[in-house]
Amino acid sequence: MRTLTTDTVSKIGEEVTLQGWVLARRDHGKIMFLDLRDRKGIVQLVGNKALGDARAEDVVEVAGLVKKRPEAMVNEKIATGTVEVEIQKLTVISKAHDLPFPIDTNGYEVNEEIRSKYRYLDLRRPRMARNIRLRSKMVAFIRNFLLTQDFVEIETPMLTKTTPEGARDFLVPSRLQPGKFYALPQSPQQYKQLLMVAGMERYFQIARCFRDEDPRRDRAYGEFTQLDLEMSFITQNDILELIEGMFTRLVKELFPDKHILKSPWPRLAHKDVMKKYGTDKPDLREHKDDPDELAFSWTVDFPLFTEQSEADFFYGSGKAKFAPSHHMFTAPHPDDIPLLDTDPMKVRGLQHDLVLNGFEVGGGSIRIHQPEVQTKVFDLIGFTQEQKQEFAHMLTAFSYGVPPHGGIAPGIDRFLMALLGEPSVREVMAFPTSASGTTSVMDAPSTAAPEQLSELGISVKGPILGKSGGEGVYARIIEDLKSAGVAYEPYEHEAVRTSEEAARIRNTPLREGAKALVLYADDKPVMAVVPGDRKLDTKLFKATYQVNDLRMATPEEVEKVTNVQIGAVPPFGHIFGIPIYVDAAIRENSSVSYNAGMHTRSVRMAEKDYEKVAKPIVGAFSKLTNA
Repeated sequence: MRTLTTDTVSKIGEEVTLQGWVLARRDHGKIMFLDLRDRKGIVQLVGNKALGDARAEDVVEVAGLVKKRPEAMVNEKIATGTVEVEIQKLTVISKAHDLPFPIDTNGYEVNEEIRSKYRYLDLRRPRMARNIRLRSKMVAFIRNFLLTQDFVEIETPMLTKTTPEGARDFLVPSRLQPGKFYALPQSPQQYKQLLMVAGMERYFQIARCFRDEDPRRDRAYGEFTQLDLEMSFITQNDILELIEGMFTRLVKELFPDKHILKSPWPRLAHKDVMKKYGTDKPDLREHKDDPDELAFSWTVDFPLFTEQSEADFFYGSGKAKFAPSHHMFTAPHPDDIPLLDTDPMKVRGLQHDLVLNGFEVGGGSIRIHQPEVQTKVFDLIGFTQEQKQEFAHMLTAFSYGVPPHGGIAPGIDRFLMALLGEPSVREVMAFPTSASGTTSVMDAPSTAAPEQLSELGISVKGPILGKSGGEGVYARIIEDLKSAGVAYEPYEHEAVRTSEEAARIRNTPLREGAKALVLYADDKPVMAVVPGDRKLDTKLFKATYQVNDLRMATPEEVEKVTNVQIGAVPPFGHIFGIPIYVDAAIRENSSVSYNAGMHTRSVRMAEKDYEKVAKPIVGAFSKLTNA
C-alpha cells in the first residue's frame, strides 16, 4: 500500500512504500539524501548510493523505514520535518531529462511562452500547484453553497447560435448543414433567461465562455470560466446580498490569512465613483502593499446606454446613437422607463458590477422581462429587422409568461487572480491560452487537413508557411532568423498598437522600436522603417528617392499587402515582396525591437543582425526623419 509523504509523521518505526518525484538530491560521501515530492508534500529520504541513481524529477518508488529525526536535524519549514525515511529499496520508475527551467522558484522570471510550452512542468511549481488546488476548493465551495440555497445546477449548450452580443464569436462549421455555423457561447446569457421562463427560478453553473477578443492581464484570450447564476422573483438587493454572503464565507473558510476591509461592502453609484476615482472599478484598499487586504465594493446605477462608437457597430446597424452600457438584456430602472422615448441617455440601468482590489470580478443585472421594452431597446441600439430576428426565440419565449429575473456572473479566473494578488489570470489557469492565441502545450490553433476542409466546404485563403495572417508572418520571421543564425529575444504580451505601448510593455526604449510603415510610392507599395520616437519626413523621402507621389497606405491596403493588421507589420519588406527603406537613425541603436506580425508578439535583436536579415536595397540607409 502506498503511503503519502505527509502520513509518514504518524508511522514512525513502520515500513512504508512511497511514490513520487525526486525534488532534490544531496550527496555526502557514500550517503545520498533525496527529497521526495507527491501531491501532499515533501519528505526526506536517506540511503546508500549503491541503492540506485535517482536524480531530480525522476519518478521513483521507495520502500523504507520511517525514523524520527534528532532534535538538531528537525526541519520546521516542512510538515514532515520531524521524520525521515531510511531507504531499503529504490526503484526508478522513469527517468527525467534536465528541465528547461527551474521549478523551485516562483516562476515569474521565466519567459511565459516557455512556461506555456512546458506547462505540465510549470504546474509542478509549488506556487502553481497551490493556485490550481485552491481553484478546485473554491469551485467546490461555491457549488455546495448554492445547492444549499435551493439552486439547480444546469449545463447549457456549447454549440449555439451566433448573435450580436458585443464580442467576436468563435465559429464552428456544421458538417450536416453545409454553409451554416455554430458559435461557442460568449456566455449562457440567453439560455439562463430561458430557464427562468421554464420555471427553474434558481439556476447556476460553472460555465466555460468563449470570446475572440484581445487579452489583458485580467482577461485570457479565447476562453474563461465564470460562475453563472440567475434567479426569478428577486430584486437587485437580493443578488448583491447573496453574493456578498457567499464570498465573505468563502474567504473566511478557504483564505483565513486574508481580511476583508469593510463589511457590508460599499455600494457606489457609477456617477459618483467616476467623479471621485476616474474609474468604475476603484481600488479601495487602505494599504495597497498588503497582499492580504481585500477591498470589495459594488458599482451600481450605471447608465443604460452609452454613445455608440465604431467599436459598437457590431451591435447594430452602425447608424444608431446609442449602445448598451452592459448588454441589451439589462433592465432600465423602473422610474426611468418613460425616458426611453424622450431622453435615453438619462436612463439608469439595473446593472451591478462586483469589484475587488481594483478589478471588476463580476457583472450582472436585473433583466428585461417585458417584450415591448426589449423591442424598444433593440430599436434604440440600431438593430435591423434581420438582427431582431436572431433573437426571435427570446421574444417568443417571453410571450408565454416570463417572471421578473436577474443574475450575475463572477469570473472564477479573475476573482482568484485578484484575491491571490497574481499578475495575470494565466497564473490561476491550468492550461491557459497565450496572449497570441496559442493553447498551452498543444500548439493550437493548427492547420486542418485538406480532406477535413473539403468535407466542410471550406477553403483557406493566403496561407503563409501553412498558417494564415499574423501567425504565419511570425512563423516566417522566426524561420528567417533561425536560418540566418542570429540571436533574438521573443516577447509575448498584451495587445499593443502604438510604438509607445509597445516600448512600455517590452520595457525597451522608445527609440529602439523599428516602426514599419507601408506607403505607396508612385502607386507601388514600399516599406519605410523609422525609430519609434520619430516620424517619417515624406518630403525628405520623396527628394531622396526621387518619388513624385507618396502617400501612406490605408489600413485596408496595409492588410492587403502584408496579410496582417496595421500596427503589427514587421520591418521586413522581403516577406511581403516589397522594397524596404530604413532611416539612418536606426543605426544609432545597438538593438531593435518590433511587432512581429501580431499585436501580441514582438522580437528584439541586435541592429547589425537586423540589417543582415532585412537586407534593405542599396542606398536604403538614408536620412528619412528629423529629430
